[in-house]
Amino acid sequence: MASLAQYVADTLADQGVRRIFGIPGGGSSLDLIDAANRAGIDFVLTRTETAAALMAAVTGEMTGRPGVALTGIGPGAASAVNGIAYAYLERAPVILFTDGPAASLHQSFDQNALFRPVTKIQGRLQRNTAIEAFSDFLAPALTPPWGPVQIELTAADAAAALGTPRAIFQPLPVARDLTALSKARALLGDSRRPVLIAGLEARHGAAPAGLRTMLDALACPVLLTYKAKGVLPSSDPYAVGLFTGGTAEADILRRADLIVLYGFDPIEMIPAPWRGDAPVLDLRTVPGADLPIRPAASLFGPLDELPARLSDSGVSPAWSRDEIAALRDGLRSRSALAGSGHTAQSVTEALRAVAPPSTRLTVDAGAHMFSVMTTWDAVEPFGVLKSNGLSTMGFALPAAIASALEEPDRPVVAVIGDGGLAMCLGELATAIERKCRLVVIVLNDAALSLIDIKQAAQQRPRSGVSTARADFAAVARAFGWETWSIGQGDSLNPVLQKAFSAEAPVLLDIAIDPSGYGDQLAALRG
Repeated sequence: MASLAQYVADTLADQGVRRIFGIPGGGSSLDLIDAANRAGIDFVLTRTETAAALMAAVTGEMTGRPGVALTGIGPGAASAVNGIAYAYLERAPVILFTDGPAASLHQSFDQNALFRPVTKIQGRLQRNTAIEAFSDFLAPALTPPWGPVQIELTAADAAAALGTPRAIFQPLPVARDLTALSKARALLGDSRRPVLIAGLEARHGAAPAGLRTMLDALACPVLLTYKAKGVLPSSDPYAVGLFTGGTAEADILRRADLIVLYGFDPIEMIPAPWRGDAPVLDLRTVPGADLPIRPAASLFGPLDELPARLSDSGVSPAWSRDEIAALRDGLRSRSALAGSGHTAQSVTEALRAVAPPSTRLTVDAGAHMFSVMTTWDAVEPFGVLKSNGLSTMGFALPAAIASALEEPDRPVVAVIGDGGLAMCLGELATAIERKCRLVVIVLNDAALSLIDIKQAAQQRPRSGVSTARADFAAVARAFGWETWSIGQGDSLNPVLQKAFSAEAPVLLDIAIDPSGYGDQLAALRG
């Protein structure tokens, strides 16, 4: 007779789950690990619960299967909040198992309440309701918009025998709301200069093909959010650049007579006023967070189906290829980063020239991110992984490990600032133990440069933003990594070529010039 933990593990295996990330406590997590091993699911021991939750979230995003993490009771659960907040704000399907609730005052707090603001549902899984309850947890995680759920499980319940046969879980179908279809067709039929913005939902399944169907009809400039980068190759003649809601894209939006949002989630925008004056047509899988402007029409349903519903709209676009190219060149010009020696832009240019074509990039939050995202060429969905809605530091290394485990034959490079790497240094050991093939680029300027810029813009004295310059190459070498330290006058390309041919994890600690960040940020965001 199977235990509750075995029922959970077998159900997860049925859903295609291949690994669980986490740090076990002494309770139900031990039962789950044993059951997972019997179900053919690997347990990945991380160094922090934050990294475990981030790895689970990235796995869920890339695969469309639930990413799974587990923690012990109390401090273990609390430490996972950052990664679960990422999954919640960036629409990743995650199942988080936390041991508990506590049986005494020791390590006791309301864990469900802690996760309530950043999960779709939270609760406790118990032996007498396990079959129905676990399906009730799985369904929200895998129902658009995807998101995390949190489940408390005690050791006693995990080990309890279940007499009921295992149920087969099926995700809920996506509902369609086409009540505004005639209005949407009229908007497209009247438009001559549409602009399309593709967001995070455009990455999944057949949605990229739906985007191409839209472009065949609209022949218009396309802006991609950070999460959608790669859905349309950077070399595509309609691809103009990135959309954040800043001033850099304002001129493009003001030239539009219709703005079409394709799988766009408002969580992807910076907190800034909406820059366009044209009516908005919103195409999303399901209703979600409110847009910053009231759409003239909204259609909801599977994204690959919606363009076909609009195919007879009679669009007559007036954009020329030369106009679109000029918009692209103008946006790139605004994104340029000045500086001497190595900069975030020059390092990314060198990376782009040397990295194998299938390389996936993971990017950490920080001032370097603007140059990296603008300069790197992505040719497919999930070619770039970035924390956007949460914009958390310490993301790029766990994301790169998750990528290397899920697709071990795909090269992956993580670009991370010195501050971000300091937040997840222990995961260097995880990468070594798991024999991950990846390259980590540390852009080392001994400062929290983005906060430094904001502090200076407010005319405050420089305080709390600079650090002692750390030797990250020495730290990584102690964990068993192959490393190089690159000074401002050192050649980079030969080292990069060696890095991408290495079989073991490689870290490059590169001293960079941050002096151009302030002007770049002002040009992009105003």
